[in-house]
This record gives sequence, C-alpha cells and structure tokens, in this order.
Amino acid sequence: MQNFIKIQDQNLFLLNVELLGLSEAQLWIGLSPNGPADNDDQRVLQERAREEESRKEPNHRISGIEAVDLVESEKFPDWFTVDTIEWPAGIYRFNIHSKASVQAPNGTPLRPIRDGQYSWPNFSDEALLNLPDAQKQFLYLEKNQAGFCIRIEITGEGEIQSAGDGPEWIAKWPELKKETEAHYAEKIRKAKNT
Repeated sequence: MQNFIKIQDQNLFLLNVELLGLSEAQLWIGLSPNGPADNDDQRVLQERAREEESRKEPNHRISGIEAVDLVESEKFPDWFTVDTIEWPAGIYRFNIHSKASVQAPNGTPLRPIRDGQYSWPNFSDEALLNLPDAQKQFLYLEKNQAGFCIRIEITGEGEIQSAGDGPEWIAKWPELKKETEAHYAEKIRKAKNT
C-alpha cells in the first residue's frame, strides 16, 4: 500500500481500507493535537468520560476523543471517506481501528489492555520506511512514543493539509519500535496480573 490517505477535495479525505483489511471500521479522533505525554490510563479514561458528556450537548462538534463509524465508500471503492465540513479549523490527530472485538486481517492483535479491544493499523517496518515522502508527512509520533497516528490540519479556509512529523522519525522507527513493544508487553503483563 503506497497511499494510506488521500486528500480528495477541500472537505473530504480518504483512508485506504487496506489499513485494516475491513469494509467497516471506526475513526478514532484524539483529544489534543500533540497527544499524551504520558501513559496514564486513568487520566485518559477520565478525559474520555468528559468528552462523552459533551457529545450530548446540542450542536456538538468534534473536539476531542471520538469514535466515528466508517463504511467503505461506494463512490470511492477501496477507501473510507471522511467529511470534514463540520470540523473547525485546527490540528487533528486520529487513527482508524476495527470495531470492538473485531480482529482486522491487516491490524494489530486484540490485547487485554486499554484500547486493546480494537485492532489498529499494523505497518511493517518495510512498508513504513518505503512510504512516499508525501505520505510520511501525515504520520505523527505520539509524544509518549507508544505508537503513531495520522495528523492533519484544517485551515481557516477549510482546506486539509498534512500536519505530521513522520520524516523526522520514520528512518529511526525500527529502533523506536523496540520501546513501543516493551511498553505494550509491560501493559499486557500488568493486565494479566490484575
């Protein structure tokens, strides 16, 4: 897969269904454009609870942790479509994942940890290192280095632009991945012991 994201027009971007190998998925949108600086699960759960409450308000707009259902597009086969016309200007970090308890053919394995009930994109080292430069611009390394996501900017004119930092870290990913794998191995060990 050479292109996992494509800007289709001013208010529409596409995500490749090959990211997971499923025709239905969810778009997870993170609370802050920079991501968490720590791995405090309790803090994340509290933030999500606050966001859940704000979604009940009239005229709610995406502003934090959300899970939006996606279905493969009829108009753009092999792609999920994401309409950003209602998204205010700003920087958004997000990822795609399976629905709860669904193992994606191309995704990470389900795990007994927070967010482990979802299968996330699982780029091989080779695929990540060989992405076209324009695609690398969309990837963003989470500040807690627990993984990476996709990041875009919606300009004041409503245009979609890449806002990642992939070119800064992708070449070092095989080494960085060791820390990520150790992080998840420890979380899984703790989850099994509780």
